[in-house]
Amino acid sequence: LLVDAAKKNKIPYQIEIATGGTGTDANAMQLSRSGMVTGLISVPNRYMHTQNEMVSLKDLDNTAKLIAAFIQRLDPKMDWTP
Repeated sequence: LLVDAAKKNKIPYQIEIATGGTGTDANAMQLSRSGMVTGLISVPNRYMHTQNEMVSLKDLDNTAKLIAAFIQRLDPKMDWTP
């Protein structure tokens, strides 16, 4: 749904494969108890976790657009069962 939302709204995106844990809440949510569907969206940045961390405002804008486009595609009747 995230990729589809990006394509249909011409929002640039990249897919990154994480072979291990991501260090985000998405991991805990996906693995706890019965788990749940998760999608992780990251904003590209430089110098993460430093006083000089930087992001492109264009990337930040596109991230917000992607989240909004994704939310608009959600339907209460969707079945998220694997």
